[in-house]
This record gives sequence, C-alpha cells and structure tokens, in this order.
Amino acid sequence: MIDVKQLTLAEANLMLDAAQKVAEERGVPETLCISDAGGWPLAVRRLDGGKPTSVQIAIDKAFTAACHRRPTHTYTNAQPNQEAFGIMNMHGGRFTIFVGGWPIEVEGQVVGGVGVSGGHTADDIACCKAAIEALHESLGLTADFSKWDNWQAPPVE
Repeated sequence: MIDVKQLTLAEANLMLDAAQKVAEERGVPETLCISDAGGWPLAVRRLDGGKPTSVQIAIDKAFTAACHRRPTHTYTNAQPNQEAFGIMNMHGGRFTIFVGGWPIEVEGQVVGGVGVSGGHTADDIACCKAAIEALHESLGLTADFSKWDNWQAPPVE
C-alpha cells in the first residue's frame, strides 16, 4: 500500500488567500486554482477584474504542474525542433508549457498543483510561491523552490 497525502479544501483556500494577497499587492487581477495531485480543481478563484479566459488557463496550469510534477515554465524543450515539441497538444490541449503552474510538494510528495493566470511572469510565479509557502508554513515546514531555480531539460543523446 502507498500512503498518500491529500490537500483539504481548507488548505486550498488558505493557499488561495495567500496568492490573492500577493496579486492584490501587485495590482494584478489574477485567476487562481489549486488542484489535487490528479489535477482536478479543489478551488478556483477569479479576482475582481480577472479575465474570463484566465479561468481555464489557471485550471490547466494547475493540472499540468500537478500531474507532470514540475513547474510549467520548465518546458523549454517543448519548442519547435526540441524533443518535447507537441506535448502541449496532449490531454485535449490542457497541457500547459508557459509560466504560472507549480507543483505543490509536501515532504517530497506532490499533493497538488497551483495555477495562476492573468499577470506577467513575475506576478504569476510570485502568486504560486506565496500559495505554496502558506501551506508549508501552516504545516510547520519550509518551502524549497531551489531545485527549479536553474532547471534545464536533460540533454538529448
């Protein structure tokens, strides 16, 4: 048997609150999504002024980050003539390869994903990180993003 950690709705809302606070401080009307480890939304929040199109984008970013267990912006190998080109057409086009999706890891296990849409790169990443930091703080843990700081796709041999 495998022991699996699962996010609660209360934890999802705690993360959305933290991400919303950052979005409001930055003046960006983001749409925010927290998904479970299978990529299914637990909670979605579109801030006042958020674009209607950002709802599905945030959901898809959370889906990609949770299910593929890495931030969406790390798909640098999904550009034309690269080994993962076309991956964005998988799963009915839900697979997202641009910034704004981050896996939620707790003690080495991916328990969900956070997706943020509506801002620029720095805005979306700041909201993702704020959500994850809030969860970790509530669990008495420290979030560590360092493994993704300078991530590069493995070389093709």
